[in-house]
Amino acid sequence: MAEPIISFGFNHNGLDEAWPGINPTEAGSWKLIEPATDLMVFTGGGILGTLSTPTAVSGTRDATIRPSVSSYVIPQTYIEKDQMYITSAGYNTNRYVFGVRVNGTATSDIYLEAWDDNSFSTTDLEILTGTTESDNNSFVNAIRTTAVEPPWAPGWDGNTAGAAFLRGTEHRVGLSNSSSVTDTTLYYNIYIRLETDCSTFHVMPVLAFRYLYT
Repeated sequence: MAEPIISFGFNHNGLDEAWPGINPTEAGSWKLIEPATDLMVFTGGGILGTLSTPTAVSGTRDATIRPSVSSYVIPQTYIEKDQMYITSAGYNTNRYVFGVRVNGTATSDIYLEAWDDNSFSTTDLEILTGTTESDNNSFVNAIRTTAVEPPWAPGWDGNTAGAAFLRGTEHRVGLSNSSSVTDTTLYYNIYIRLETDCSTFHVMPVLAFRYLYT
């Protein structure tokens, strides 16, 4: 077997619909993410917490307001370089938000991980180490939605089945929950929660996908 072709996409529409077909093309409400050029930025929707229509443009970000109590969920996601917005992503029950297409066979699960940078060697950023208010869990929370939409009671978190507070290989999400993946599309949803005791920071971790092949 050869290395599988892995393609990444996102749903830029409010419709919670699957990525049509298996070929790695833009179709329906889905667009491709180009890892070499696209920068994924997680942004807040202002004081209301959500925006029905994204307002950020290339080179800008929606305002994120640190609360005086509780914590603030960042649900709006977009790819800044090409002004490709994701309006259905975030702390919700949507199933078809991010997609990973596998053409060929991976001889392991496809794992979603978060690291400080593309050396994939450290997880020292505060956003990944967490704070006292986050119980020292990563602020980045992802959940596998390949088989089902995420639960809402009142919300999914890293303790929910199929979910993790992303941090290196210790806390990661297996997108298929199986020992091999062949010619299919896997799905996940993700959000970031900023706690009141976090510092002001602008650095972001990198998201990585790990898998085996023969």
